[in-house]
Formats: sequence, structure tokens, C-alpha cells
Amino acid sequence: MSGDDKVVVLGSGGHARAVAEAATSSGFAVEEFLGLDHNDNTFMALLQRISLLDLSSTSLALGVGTNHVRARLHQRVITTFPHAVFPPIIHHTAWVSTDGAIDDGAILLAFASVGPGAHARVGSLLNTGASLDHDSTVGDYGSLGPGARTGGDVSIGSRTMVGMQAGILHGRTVGDDSVIGAHSAVVHDIPSLCVAYGTPCRVIRKRNQDEDYY
Repeated sequence: MSGDDKVVVLGSGGHARAVAEAATSSGFAVEEFLGLDHNDNTFMALLQRISLLDLSSTSLALGVGTNHVRARLHQRVITTFPHAVFPPIIHHTAWVSTDGAIDDGAILLAFASVGPGAHARVGSLLNTGASLDHDSTVGDYGSLGPGARTGGDVSIGSRTMVGMQAGILHGRTVGDDSVIGAHSAVVHDIPSLCVAYGTPCRVIRKRNQDEDYY
């Protein structure tokens, strides 16, 4: 990575600043932040600002922490601007196995790790100190909170959020669009579209895909 690689961060909050720091640490030149109007579900104002960028020489980074919003934003941008590039952003202290895979738009913050055969899919997020162990997958736009860890052969669904310091035992599956509470211990499979927490982690209630969890 050279210092000439320019990136614009989509988002302007605390998470966007963390993404910008990771980008800078790995050699990108952060040009600016483009904030979102959270009352604008179509992202029209943001898309207008992106249209003014030279996307042939400037990449974009997903600086939005909420998974379902990050998913909608990324999909809207790449539909409107098919040539837009969202490179993986990997903090220089993060560790990725030579046999690991990091897809476009994925973010690895400081001291995150991706083990052998593990896969961080499109737009996914590994927060500070999170660990995705061998042969595990975090789905499109899914996230591991700060300090969250998995055993090997774990599957985390699309847009699912695993809270900070939560742990998932070897071989377990968490479905799409679910939320795992902070400090939970997932010892059994967790289905899609639910909120689950505790030790052991149990389903507490159902949830909607676009329901905020903060």
C-alpha cells in the first residue's frame, strides 16, 4: 500500500473515525468523511456527494457500525456506482492468516485476527481485538464486537451482530440478522432473526432485520 491510495470514509461518527484510523495505519490517505442523514433511508444526499468524487482514483470505506444500515448503504452505492471500489481496510496490528480470506468492504480494526481457512465476507466488521478462528465465517455485513471471539468451524450469518466480549464455541452456527448480547457464551446454535444473550446464551425474543440494537 502506498500513501497515494486515497479513501473516503462513508460515515462521520466514532466508528467512522476508527475505520479512518485503521485505513491510515495501513497506508491509505483518508481524504474526508461523508456523513449520513439517518432520516434519509434512500441515501440520496450521500449519493449526490459521492457523484462529485473521482472514483477512478479514490476508494470508499464503510464507516457505519450498524449492520443492516451498512448493508443497505453498500448495496445502494455499488448499484448506483458500479465502478466504486471498497477495498478491505485492515489495521496494521490486525493479523490475517495466509490461508484466511477478507472480502471487499470488510473492516478489521486494531488487534483483530482471522485464522487459517477463516473468511470475513463482504462488508463484515471485526472490531478491536475480535478473533475469527480457523475455518469460521462471518457473513456479509456481520460483525464481531470488541473482544468477541469464536472457536473454529463457526458460522455467523449475514448482518448478525456478536456483542463485545461474547464467545462462540467450536462448530456452532448463528443465523442471519440476529444479535448476540455482550459477554454471552454461545454453546448451542442460535437461529436467525432473534436476540439472544446470557451464559449459556439463550433466545430471548424475535427481532426484525432493520431493528437497531444500540
